[in-house]
Amino acid sequence: MATMAQQRTTPYRDENREYRWHGHAGRGRLRDESANSSERQYAMLNHLAGLLSLLDFMLLGPIVALIMWFVRRDDSEFLDDHGKEALNFQISLLIYSIGIIVAGIIFSIVTLGIGVIFAMIFGGLAFFGLWVLRLVGSILASVAAYRGDFYRYPMCLRLIR
Repeated sequence: MATMAQQRTTPYRDENREYRWHGHAGRGRLRDESANSSERQYAMLNHLAGLLSLLDFMLLGPIVALIMWFVRRDDSEFLDDHGKEALNFQISLLIYSIGIIVAGIIFSIVTLGIGVIFAMIFGGLAFFGLWVLRLVGSILASVAAYRGDFYRYPMCLRLIR
């Protein structure tokens, strides 16, 4: 039977770069040992750009993540992977936000307006949860990118592959 490290394969095929697993068995992250400081800093900023959505609550983060990914996606697999992951996370949060709004409107209509207060309370709590997820997720991803690790966000729809 193969060990955990032998079972893992990397989807990255660039033979000029060196990839290694770091961390404990079953919990480690793939690290790009060849990622230079410029790539790591750009990937970190790509994840931190998602925090701009805390200002307008929805659109600024996905737009900036898309632009940053388009600018440097062909430079390396490391930047392409981090750019796609940051963009997917921002799009996922946008979809979740729209879902919360639509659910609140439907609930208010179904209850003939009586449920507006409940929809506002539960919607506010759900938006606060998304706010925390965006803040914590972006910080954890930016730290991983700065170390040269690949990162996967929780609750992320991987729409762009």
